[in-house]
Amino acid sequence: MMRYFLTAILIAFSNLVFTQQATAPLNIRLTDSVSCTTVKDQSNSPTCWVFGTNSLFESDLIKRKNIRLNLSEMFIARYAYIDKANQFLATNGKTYFEGGGQFHDVIRVVNRYGMVPEELYSGMPGEQSYHNHAGLDTAMKIFTNRLLIEGKKLVEGNDLHQMNDTLDKYLGKVPVDFYYQEKRYTPKTFAEEVVGFGNDYLELVSFADQPLYKQFILSDKYNWANDSFYNVTLDDMHQLVDSALHKGWSVGWEGDVTETGFQHTGGYASFPDSAHQYDEERLANYKNESTERDHMLQIAGIGNDKNGKKWYYLKNSWGTFFSKFEGYLYMEENYFRLKTVILFVNKQALPQILKNKLGLN
Repeated sequence: MMRYFLTAILIAFSNLVFTQQATAPLNIRLTDSVSCTTVKDQSNSPTCWVFGTNSLFESDLIKRKNIRLNLSEMFIARYAYIDKANQFLATNGKTYFEGGGQFHDVIRVVNRYGMVPEELYSGMPGEQSYHNHAGLDTAMKIFTNRLLIEGKKLVEGNDLHQMNDTLDKYLGKVPVDFYYQEKRYTPKTFAEEVVGFGNDYLELVSFADQPLYKQFILSDKYNWANDSFYNVTLDDMHQLVDSALHKGWSVGWEGDVTETGFQHTGGYASFPDSAHQYDEERLANYKNESTERDHMLQIAGIGNDKNGKKWYYLKNSWGTFFSKFEGYLYMEENYFRLKTVILFVNKQALPQILKNKLGLN
């Protein structure tokens, strides 16, 4: 994940000199789009994976239940930290243990621990007005490495109590129960009765060295829990996004935003038009890490510019400051095809032909 938003801003400014190499969007007309909640700001925290996923969930709740909710990102980040610590200890320190994550980590936390509204748990205790995880990330790493040195295989007992004290200090205490629309809930019952996601979502990738329409475990440091991904063609990815948006579903996007053509301030992500061997380039760039897995956004719309070029419309989590389109940006097809790593979507959004190929009927 992009480590901190301030880093992203510096990258954006340093990239301005390269904007003439890429194509900026011109008079784009959206043909399909979904309802979204307000743009949020992850600020000084490596939690785009939660912001991107929650943003998608919030749009899906509008579609499914006509409910407009602001879901807590830091509730998810908190419990994911505990799960990552347990996996880190169980593998003798071989798995990823930092503040980043992936889409499925949110699903795991929701199913295991529940969910709460943002107003109940902002993750900003006291006078704090923005997310700043520098102290939290350092404290968690020091604490968990001490447990590793002591030979612990699980965070339990007094160790778990101390870890929760640390999380309370930086993120605040989690409510045991609360009221929402005059009904009392716990985080678990709120997730089950109001949010109701369950296991309705899947993640898809496109890699030429893996069997098509099968699940496999993606070799990626952020996939610390060894979750499985469906492998599809790049054309399938395009059809999936187009079909989902046409049906009123948004799509989660994970990929590389370190390219000079990714312009948060200018509001677009683009490469110069040229011929590409997409399958070969995507695989090579992933393996040599020139394609990084550093940010997650929500694909909320699709449209065409005055020249007929297709652009996807994405919601970011870097706030609205320094953003031409107030927290949104347009991504053209070349960028999507080369720098998309993972898509995340509700199963109902899949085109029927892809469901058949994946055996999901």
